Amino acid sequence: MQSVGKLSVKRNRIILISLILLIVLATLTTAFIISKKAEKPSTYVFGEQALKVNGKIVETSVFRDEKNIFFDRNKGNSSLMQKTDEEINDLILEEVIKKVLADNYFYNESGYKVTQKEIDDYYNKYVKPSLEGAGGEGSSISEGLDYKSEAEYKKDVELYILKLKSVPGIAKEYGISLDENEFNTKYDEYTKQYKDMPKSAHPKDEYKKMLLVREFSISDKLNTWLEKLRSKAKIEILEPSLNAFRLYKNGEYSKAADEYKKAYKKYKQSLYKDKEKECRNK
Repeated sequence: MQSVGKLSVKRNRIILISLILLIVLATLTTAFIISKKAEKPSTYVFGEQALKVNGKIVETSVFRDEKNIFFDRNKGNSSLMQKTDEEINDLILEEVIKKVLADNYFYNESGYKVTQKEIDDYYNKYVKPSLEGAGGEGSSISEGLDYKSEAEYKKDVELYILKLKSVPGIAKEYGISLDENEFNTKYDEYTKQYKDMPKSAHPKDEYKKMLLVREFSISDKLNTWLEKLRSKAKIEILEPSLNAFRLYKNGEYSKAADEYKKAYKKYKQSLYKDKEKECRNK
């Protein structure tokens, strides 16, 4: 049987060792927190001065809008949870590039223009009612977007009208058409929804254009058309972390390492230093 004195000494040793361990743990935790805080200050704004297409900088707002649309479209997509931030940002970058190429075509190369009267008439007849809770097309035009003014809404109405004028011709070029019998049936079903307010329904020829825009947008021919536009465009990814990942994805590891080095120098994020090292070792 141990004496009370020996038990007391043993207990004191245990307490002393426990205190030392707690001090060491606290020191390590503090150092870790400080180091994390030290690397955190980042000036990164997604899409800011990130992309130039045909010599023109793409506005940050385009990246913001495409990011909102991307996440709105992918609600409940579990596979997205498996992707890294770099992979997601690259997917959004690709959507931005596609939008800029397509919009440039509609505004500058299609040969079509839209008058202010056309914009106002379309907005007042088809879009404004939905904003006032009376049905209409506001949600279809504003997918994933948060408009701050009527002018912003009308800007996208202008783009949509340009699509209605341009896409049917493009669709025909790529062999996309509508079966007349099926179209007539769809239009009859469509107009039945507006039997109490027939003036709110699109005319038959306009509705056909709307369906062609939709059919083309979900067909594999859309990417074929976009690749044709891309082949004639000058695309420069200026933001180093976005450019680095795209180079990395394409197996250009030496160039990717240089871009990751720039990204680390600019943002002081350890991820980019690690990625640079990974690329150098490939």
